Amino acid sequence: MEDGLAGVRALLPGARLELLDLLGGSSRSRVRRIRADRRTLIVKEFTGSDEGWVRESAALSVLPSEVRVPRLVAVGAVPPTVVMSDAGPGASVADALLGRDPDAAADAVVAWAEAIAVLHRATAGSRCAFRDALGTRAGGSPVAESTLSIDLENAAAIVARHAAELGVGVPAHAPEELRALGTRLGADGGAALTPGDACPDNNVRTEDGLVLIDFEGAEWRHVAWDVAYLIVPWPSCWCAWRIPSAVAERAMDAYRAERGVSDGDPAGFRRDVDAAVVGWAFVSTSWFLPRALLDDTKPGRGAKQAPTHRAMILHRLDQARRSAEAPALAELAARLHHALTARWGDGTLRYAPAFDPR
Repeated sequence: MEDGLAGVRALLPGARLELLDLLGGSSRSRVRRIRADRRTLIVKEFTGSDEGWVRESAALSVLPSEVRVPRLVAVGAVPPTVVMSDAGPGASVADALLGRDPDAAADAVVAWAEAIAVLHRATAGSRCAFRDALGTRAGGSPVAESTLSIDLENAAAIVARHAAELGVGVPAHAPEELRALGTRLGADGGAALTPGDACPDNNVRTEDGLVLIDFEGAEWRHVAWDVAYLIVPWPSCWCAWRIPSAVAERAMDAYRAERGVSDGDPAGFRRDVDAAVVGWAFVSTSWFLPRALLDDTKPGRGAKQAPTHRAMILHRLDQARRSAEAPALAELAARLHHALTARWGDGTLRYAPAFDPR
């Protein structure tokens, strides 16, 4: 019986392979758990653009042993495939957020912050290694070490277009401020390697701690973009419920302590995080607003337990309009928030179920 593992057998010659489970994945990849002799492995086969394969295999190839991530076992280019160690079937931070125990959820968020801090600390000097690893795998189609400037540029154009449709004037300096965040929080500052999509479901809780998974969006960027995930929260994830500010602050304190910056400039660090929150507000609005103007949809994966795009957009614009980090963007956020609230009503973003008494 054909088990679809012929390509994997070519990467693991002599190993006795057995398909154990289909783990889903996304429109960009197919993920399976297999047994290879006496150990289990994860096979990730990329079905769309091979940029995800380039990024994930490059990141896993340079991550030091102190970072809890899957270990690279084998790589195949045709089809683009990554074989890695198996973190196991444990629960994720998202599972805790969707549960009913607020203490367990808070502890899970702190564990996420600490895992991200270890990743940032351990990879702070890995820029050249990551860049070389990308180049080795990219072949004739170079892959940028960061897509952030492109994301900000696209967001400026998309938001301006929809603002015009809504009759909202864009302050003169707002697009410039948005693009400038790519310089202020750029790859030449306090940067490190990031998964790029550090959502609360892209991890596995194990006896040894939280293991970060899914590096197909890996890139080199300022650490504030990841830490801001606690405040936005979770800008690229379906599980984007609010978390209490006390939990977010505790997690940020844990991040600073784990990364070894607790004696640095906490005010400057927080300003950078606040600036990243504004950036994510507009980048994620550019992702979700076109569809949200048509209907009040929820993200596809985990949709039954997810907030709607409209609730996420209004919450993020509300945060951005209160920020002092980018005055023109704050004004634009206020105008958009007013126009969209008039159109949709007050779509309050609720807390994650674990923190929501309702």
